[in-house]
Amino acid sequence: MRQKTAIITGASEGIGAALTKLLIQHDWKVIGLSRNLKKLKFLQNSLLKNKDFLKIYACDVQDFIKLESIAKKNLPADLLFLNAGIYTPINATKNNIEHYKQHLLINYLGVINSYEAFLPKMISRKKGHIIIMSSISGWIGLPKAAAYGPTKAALRSFAQSIRYDLNSKGIKVQVCSPGFVETPATSKNDFYMPGLMKADDAAKIIFNQMKSNKFEFSFPLIFSMFMKVFSMLPDKLTSLLIKKFVC
Repeated sequence: MRQKTAIITGASEGIGAALTKLLIQHDWKVIGLSRNLKKLKFLQNSLLKNKDFLKIYACDVQDFIKLESIAKKNLPADLLFLNAGIYTPINATKNNIEHYKQHLLINYLGVINSYEAFLPKMISRKKGHIIIMSSISGWIGLPKAAAYGPTKAALRSFAQSIRYDLNSKGIKVQVCSPGFVETPATSKNDFYMPGLMKADDAAKIIFNQMKSNKFEFSFPLIFSMFMKVFSMLPDKLTSLLIKKFVC
């Protein structure tokens, strides 16, 4: 049986690293991309006898030419996991223009760059699977997420749109919208994070949901259910509940 291959952006830490390790445990080959080559090498060395299953590239998702070059060097992937992103908590009373720009360039346009670079080989093969990492903060505005949340809402909308063209080409599209996961990003938060879960547990859920026919999946279950309900309530009530349970 042919070994399956995944391309993972943001593979050096957090959910990206956890999913990389899990896929390799299940005999996948992973092409891992990150700006941080040192962390990629550390991840590769931690795999011990399976380190050959991980091929690493130091690459910023803002660099489309480099992404395109990597795509040309490798066979079409079975899975394209678009995960690279940043998070900076925002105090909206301050001047945050550079943070807003950086989040847009990396979290949204960086995903578009990666998508555009690796899609052509999937199209020519008429087979593939794309998972786009959004967030529950893409459903509804959350505290400190004024830079991060809008990019995740944009990714959710992007995923919803592209599936109509890609499904007919044999390419499955899913969007993953997690809540709070223990990563270097969430460690910056100074407020209570309901349902906070470990990256390894998040990776296991993603791995299982890859096999499902769900377009969007979210976790942890209880928190995501509450937030889905909150997003449907009148805004005045929603903001009061978020202040009570999240802030």
